Amino acid sequence: MKEKGNEVDAMAQANRMLALRLFGVSQARAQAVLKAAAAQGCPGLRLLSREEELVVCVTVRGAGSEAEADRIYRQWNEYFRQQFGPAVFGEGDTELADAALEALAKKNKLFVAADEATGHLLEGRIREKPEAAAVYDFGDHSYRHPTRANRLEPPRALLDKYPDCPVQPVAGRARQALALSGADWAVSYQPAKGVQPGFVLVCGAKTVYLHVLAPSVQPQMLAANWLLDMLRRLALGQELAERVQSFAYGKPAPLLPVRQTPLPAQNESAPRPAPVQPGSDAPADAWQKSPSAPVSRAANLRSAGRQLFDESAQLPEPPSRKRNPAGRILGSLVLVLFIAAVAFGVVWLTERPATQQMTGAGYGTADYDTAARDYLTKAQQGNSQVAAYLALPKLGGTLVYQPDAARPGQAIGLAVQAAQGDELARFVSAQQPGQTRTNVIVECPTGSIQQLSELDEEELLRDNCGFTLYTDGSTYRYKVAAVYYWDPAETGETAFNLYGLQDLSDQQAFLNFVLGIKARSLYEMPVDLEDADSFATLVADAADGSGRKLAVTGRLQRQDEAAFLLGKQITQADQPLLPLAMYEQTGEEIPSVETLNQYWMNWYATGGATSSDMQEESGMPQEDQLVEGIQPLDPNATPIPTLTLPPTDTPATATPKPSATPQPGTTPKPGATPKPGATDKPQATQAPDGSGTAQPTAAPQATPAPQATPAPQPTPTPTPSAGTITVTMNGVRQEMDLVECLAMIARNELGANAPIEAYKAQIVAAHSWILSQGGAPGVAGRQPSETIRQAAREVANQIVTYNGRVAFTPYFASAAFGTNPSEDVWGSSRPYLVAVESPYDQQYATNWQNTRVFTQQEVADRAMEKLGVDLYAYSEDPNEWFGDIVKNSSGYVTSLRLGTATITGQKLQENVLAGFSGRAIRSAAFDISYADGNFSITTYGYGHGCGLSQYGAWGYAANGWTYDQILAHYFPGTSLSTVG
Repeated sequence: MKEKGNEVDAMAQANRMLALRLFGVSQARAQAVLKAAAAQGCPGLRLLSREEELVVCVTVRGAGSEAEADRIYRQWNEYFRQQFGPAVFGEGDTELADAALEALAKKNKLFVAADEATGHLLEGRIREKPEAAAVYDFGDHSYRHPTRANRLEPPRALLDKYPDCPVQPVAGRARQALALSGADWAVSYQPAKGVQPGFVLVCGAKTVYLHVLAPSVQPQMLAANWLLDMLRRLALGQELAERVQSFAYGKPAPLLPVRQTPLPAQNESAPRPAPVQPGSDAPADAWQKSPSAPVSRAANLRSAGRQLFDESAQLPEPPSRKRNPAGRILGSLVLVLFIAAVAFGVVWLTERPATQQMTGAGYGTADYDTAARDYLTKAQQGNSQVAAYLALPKLGGTLVYQPDAARPGQAIGLAVQAAQGDELARFVSAQQPGQTRTNVIVECPTGSIQQLSELDEEELLRDNCGFTLYTDGSTYRYKVAAVYYWDPAETGETAFNLYGLQDLSDQQAFLNFVLGIKARSLYEMPVDLEDADSFATLVADAADGSGRKLAVTGRLQRQDEAAFLLGKQITQADQPLLPLAMYEQTGEEIPSVETLNQYWMNWYATGGATSSDMQEESGMPQEDQLVEGIQPLDPNATPIPTLTLPPTDTPATATPKPSATPQPGTTPKPGATPKPGATDKPQATQAPDGSGTAQPTAAPQATPAPQATPAPQPTPTPTPSAGTITVTMNGVRQEMDLVECLAMIARNELGANAPIEAYKAQIVAAHSWILSQGGAPGVAGRQPSETIRQAAREVANQIVTYNGRVAFTPYFASAAFGTNPSEDVWGSSRPYLVAVESPYDQQYATNWQNTRVFTQQEVADRAMEKLGVDLYAYSEDPNEWFGDIVKNSSGYVTSLRLGTATITGQKLQENVLAGFSGRAIRSAAFDISYADGNFSITTYGYGHGCGLSQYGAWGYAANGWTYDQILAHYFPGTSLSTVG
């Protein structure tokens, strides 16, 4: 990415990202290492996984020093390489195929495939790689050779020696390929068949290396990964992964684990249960055993099953001995019972409801979709009452039955009755998914999806914040919009008629549904809602056995919407509306239903806009307002001076983290938006100077910018009567009690557990901003606590002034690397709206750094639509589309080039790349990178960045500053005055 013209981005330049790529180490082991690293202070840790390939990500910031960032980068790079050893195959964008081919080429090694299927598997991964031709024969000397191909058969002696071993024929064929080609290694992949799991092997001159594959909906990708990693390690002389076994060619091979449920050999993508794995609770000999040892009971049963259904099989004669007639009768009886059990099992497997049939691996991929639809089709062939298949990313899935599907006791077949019990997931009505303004409800008993009732736990919800319904020929993907407790028997103001809100074609019914689910949601979900949306709600029994329900409502993914699930952006709701019985149990006060509905109605009507968004849109007045009745807070006081900063490394005493399941009275951390925050932030107890009070240091008073022509004096705006103010609160224009209005705003902006001085700073800033607008500006509020009301009473009549006028005092969530001057937001300056430091934002803010991904085509389409710029005509290389990025001292982009157009970062944020659901760019402070057809825009801070940083104020207050000191810092040169 080309960036020119600025030397003010030292902080951003000091950022480093370490991405170590691993293969052959278990995710549990990787998580343990990361946990230990986090305990040692490793910054910005993340772990990504795909088909057993892992990426360890570390985000390093060197406090403005590139050298420091490099030092930390090298420190953790070395640490993780030591911890993971040979499992590390590269950094950054390095692919496993590249690493393997590079290792083979470096050591002048050659490998071949033992058969065409394996060759086809690998060629798709390596064909375009430059080193491939030097290390792989592409079948020319093995399975594609005109004369040698016919000789790729395992030796007959080997088959005779090990007649029942599935590994030996594959090893024999690989050994033949090795001998015919003169290569160093021959590789082979054997898909899963019946009770036999899939496996891969690499055959050398003397040793065969074997790995049994775990179940996967992308078995070929997983097999290729294992083959490439085994070749890479062998070429480099490294230790193979711990789950790779070896045996001497011609000697007994390890016994393969037995699958608990057989799979059709012709359909690799069919649902698969997990096989026995090393380290599991299964006996050790279930994993590794020589064929020379006694055959297991499972093997005996397989052999008996083959003989039972194969008429040509010759039953072995028992040793000659005197026959016992009673024994013969007993044996016959056992055989009859065995046949009956097999028959029952066939029927049961065909007709039983499928619970937990699909593993979470690959959820959302085309392979997973194909497997799910195939599974649904087969189930419908055996039972016409099957209507759909429901799948969640990590919880698996279940068949969903018609509303009138036969229940236990009805004559639908003995086997089905025995299997169904009362655990069928079923639709509540015959309404079809996907219809505009509908809410399809699926009842999910505990036995259908075991952990669905536990989605009130934040971590589990993050991993399962979407679900998919597969029906005849259609796939419906949903993003979870709300998770809430629901009591079907509840009446009165807090009741919610969920089952009565399935047809949402009526506008009032639609609004009742939207407001009902949002007011009750235990979590703030990063999913917006629109008039034409369609919904599905999963209803499960609450895990606490109270008789309540846990409802999970998903909004159907729109046609033009990316399929991203933004689990990391989920935060706990500030004050969800719970069932009445929960308040009765705890004695907590029930929040105002009217206030909640007003709030969420405003959220819905404004598309979820934040206070910062609304302030930015309403703009900055041409000049500060002259309001009647302004008096200096202290007539003898001079304007509050700019303060010196407290140390940012002050030790903090963390407050206990709230429960993952919000209960009445939960007090999460502040929100920077009209919606509440999620979790409590640690509050430091040590004051900046260690005495409990920050000591201001005088600084020169800022003076107004010179004006060429004196501005006309406006007529003073009458102030509201003492104790009242007119605002548009939650979308309703009204005259309100001043204290209650300001307390509601503070509660909404900072949540329920901010420091008192932060509340006061927010209250004074909000009061000043409202008066600066001169009308009835839109604000959002929530029901405050008595503590916040008391803070409002103490400062309700105070405002921020400059030269005797009410100051324009905007506020926002969190700053980037400092605050944004007003000219870079609204185009004109105020002497008190300049860039100041805000060091606590990174420590206290939620998602201070955030990345949004846009495809190359999305950027090109928007550039043409919004700017009339044809980026493909500008350059065929997307790396050249963005350039000439200029940032101010706080990291906000003031200018950039997109193709031939020069725009501001604010315009890119609010216009060009705005409107992508769930992918709003959170501030104009960002970096842009391009890779693999996607642009990644990493933002810092949240909001316009001008004026009072809410998280910054939280940090200052937690470290001993008073509200007047906080306001003096963010609005330098201003004074505090009273009004009314």
